Amino acid sequence: MLSKTSRLNKEIIKQIFRSVGWISILYFLGLLFCLPLTILMWYSGDEKINYMKVTSLFQYDFPIQLLLMVIVPVLLSVFLFRFLHVKQATDFMHSLPLRRERIFHHYALTGVLFLVVPVAVISVIIVVLHSALGLTAIFTLKMVFVWTGITLLVNLLLYTVGVFVAMMTGISAVQAVLTYIVLFFPVGITLILFFNLKILLYGFPIDYFINQDLEKMSPITYASILEQGHFQTNIIVIYAVCALIFYCLGLFFYKKRKHEAVSEAIAFLNLRSVFKYGTTFCTMLAGGMYFSEVSNGNLSWIVFGYAVGTLLGYFLAEMVLQKTWRVFTRLKGLGIFSAAMVLLVLAIQFSGFYDHRIPEQNEIKSVLLTDNANRDVISEDTMAKYYLQIPMSHSENIEAVRKLHKQIIEDKSINQKSKLDQTQIAFLTYTLKNGETVRREYRINRSLYDDFYKPIYESEEYKRNSNAIFKVNENKIRALSISPNGPIQKNLVISEPADIKEAIRTLREDVLEESYADSLYFQNQGTNLEIRLGKREFLNMEIKSSYQNFNGWLKEKGWLDRASVTAEDIDYILIGKSKGQDIRNDVEILKDLEKQPDRLKVTDPTQIQLALDRRGWANSKYVAYFHYKIGKFSEIFFFDDEHAPDYVKSHFE
Repeated sequence: MLSKTSRLNKEIIKQIFRSVGWISILYFLGLLFCLPLTILMWYSGDEKINYMKVTSLFQYDFPIQLLLMVIVPVLLSVFLFRFLHVKQATDFMHSLPLRRERIFHHYALTGVLFLVVPVAVISVIIVVLHSALGLTAIFTLKMVFVWTGITLLVNLLLYTVGVFVAMMTGISAVQAVLTYIVLFFPVGITLILFFNLKILLYGFPIDYFINQDLEKMSPITYASILEQGHFQTNIIVIYAVCALIFYCLGLFFYKKRKHEAVSEAIAFLNLRSVFKYGTTFCTMLAGGMYFSEVSNGNLSWIVFGYAVGTLLGYFLAEMVLQKTWRVFTRLKGLGIFSAAMVLLVLAIQFSGFYDHRIPEQNEIKSVLLTDNANRDVISEDTMAKYYLQIPMSHSENIEAVRKLHKQIIEDKSINQKSKLDQTQIAFLTYTLKNGETVRREYRINRSLYDDFYKPIYESEEYKRNSNAIFKVNENKIRALSISPNGPIQKNLVISEPADIKEAIRTLREDVLEESYADSLYFQNQGTNLEIRLGKREFLNMEIKSSYQNFNGWLKEKGWLDRASVTAEDIDYILIGKSKGQDIRNDVEILKDLEKQPDRLKVTDPTQIQLALDRRGWANSKYVAYFHYKIGKFSEIFFFDDEHAPDYVKSHFE
């Protein structure tokens, strides 16, 4: 029986250290510069008192740490298993009286040691500095251990992926490239699949899916956010398991690998078709995605993108496999792949299984309708619960949303041709009684669906479920602060508990009484209500001039002038016919107004106040240029026929 000590071949270890040990040394020096030396330099500086406390050791020279973390493990795997990609070296190594398992473990575990030792030594140095210099106020020992664990975990995962890929190829350069492709693959393929599903499936909620922490699907993209301190136990466990799996796969394929695989791009014959058609599929999707985005969804350019991506991917893969550019006569595989993709796309388009799917009324437990795909995503922000919209369960609202959904599907061609700057998102989430969830996302011209939105937005359930004012406990409010935007220095703070409760009550009444048309017309008027719940906890809400109960209550208290823009703050108003101008371009609108011979200039305080109460945000029949008395500040608003003051209508009749 062989003794345990005989299982360690010292000569192989020495050879590995002589040829690859420099990488470990350079890694140690890089970490030494990033952490201990940086800590010492900052500690000994003249402005040590201004030294900012860190929440993670990754905040020290993070770009350099990230660069080392991403490059060193892959570089180490390439140089360690270089002997597999050089004929003389592989013949010599495999002529030794050693089983393949032992050779693999000697190289792979030595590489692990080359990554662990530098990180461990740096950790010990930091712990010594922490104790000797009394750096408890700057960072804790727990941060040192967290940094050590996360750094080793990411390093080992990248390294084991590199080891696995080394078994798949016979060329070192290809190994390096394929390693990064494999590492980025989960994120990359997910993104391009989502973008292409958006093209093929009308209503696919891409914005919802791409905000589901996709960066954690790749250790490289995850490493890029380590500075922010995102350390989750489930991610750590998954990465550790993946590292072990890739190590075992590397051993398995090394034992199956043939000597003749040296200098072959793909070492295993059966995997060459997977590589070729996988590359073609990915480049096809990337081509369609690119031309879809740059052409704003033009079908002809999308088809062109798919064709170019297919040709590019197929012939590039053939060139890599055949190691020559003379591959343009190999068209059989290209024809089969293209025909399969065309049939797949046609099947999806003609089946309509996704585009026309609307759950039946009796299947639905609740429904959510928002203009933001992220509003039903749980956030770590403690205040998010107040803004998080609650689904509706009343049958009337469920049916109203289904009617809206049906009309959007019928208007597919109209919506797809609408200009991007004229559309808004309609995001629908159905929660079914069987536990399933159906999500759809559309870009629509909102004005075309006012009749469908009106009964939903005016329902009490929707208002209570979507407005933060109904979710806040008035007994926990410390103060209310009201500040109109603009150059005027006004601020009203309400801190008496009785006044706070009355203010919240009147605001809730106004929200419940508000019509759908008024909610659109009177938005973005510039008066902000800040509800202060704690030292760093506050909610923001817009106060509209149409809120008669709240504004009337402020007037009774004698506070209205302190809480809003009044006629005393305005120098004059210029009113003219609107020509569909960009409401953000004040200069151009002013020039146009000055050219209108029948423009109306308003200076009377009573008329100015009436204009302030009736102004709207949406581009309508009349445009109004409000010029403040202080400085050169101005604002652009509009009047429609319903809300325009009588003196404006009579002037332009």
